[in-house]
Amino acid sequence: MSTTKEETMTPQLIATCWTSAGDAAPMRADETSPVPLAKRIAAVAQTGWSGIGLVHADLVAARDTIGYAELSRMIRDAGIGIVEVEFLNDWWTTGEERAAADGIRADLFEAAKVLGARHMKVGAGMTEQPLPLSTIAGAFADLADEAAEAGIQLALEATPFSHLRTTQEAVEVVGRSSSPSAGLLIDIWHTAKTGLSHEELWKVVPMERVAAIEVDDGYHKTVGTIFEDTINNRAYCGEGDFDSRTFVERTLEAGWTGPWGVEIISAEHRSLPVLDGLKKAQDTALACFPVAG
Repeated sequence: MSTTKEETMTPQLIATCWTSAGDAAPMRADETSPVPLAKRIAAVAQTGWSGIGLVHADLVAARDTIGYAELSRMIRDAGIGIVEVEFLNDWWTTGEERAAADGIRADLFEAAKVLGARHMKVGAGMTEQPLPLSTIAGAFADLADEAAEAGIQLALEATPFSHLRTTQEAVEVVGRSSSPSAGLLIDIWHTAKTGLSHEELWKVVPMERVAAIEVDDGYHKTVGTIFEDTINNRAYCGEGDFDSRTFVERTLEAGWTGPWGVEIISAEHRSLPVLDGLKKAQDTALACFPVAG
């Protein structure tokens, strides 16, 4: 991050997958973006982002058409230096579910290695009956060991509708692994929605285990289910109830020096032209960073 006196500090921002995907959303029957990859990459570069995120469906589509090597070249030639891949779930399951999850894992590992991904995002599914934490922790430790052998950094995200409903649970799961690949993803939407204040956050999260940070905004009132709310009603940074600016300030004070994912998932964002959405997402995120000098 660079600063100039009396100018806003300029962080490295990652346009996470849904921020550049246009009319696409998590858990649709087909998560593939309707925006051609070349157009997405050009739009992300044109609006000045440091990184780009891609979801499994888009990665496989690229592999089966242009190939990962060509995708990597396109990203680097556009001047985009950071890549993240997502989203691995069901790594704790057995039987047919596990077989399907292992296929996705192999796809994401391959993509991460060829693209030189900074990290891979890992989720904890959707459930009304969370498994015992010991079960999740054991499965994640195995996953982290496999990721370490492949040279891949994991970023595990707690979500309030999953097997890991709180940040504290994700911290415990990551803490039970000694693998350097076992990391945390901290997203303001999920910490704020579960009532963890920005001040308390960095008292319970060890910064040395954090692999990724995401900023956005949202509302305390939930519309529909908690999952429907997270994919339809997120707000641009500073435009909701979560006080994105203070989240950024407290995270900087805690010692974060890495890039910042900006994850805007909402019906409003999906309705905008990709360039317009990327520009608004970037401008509102940058406005949350302090003025230097």
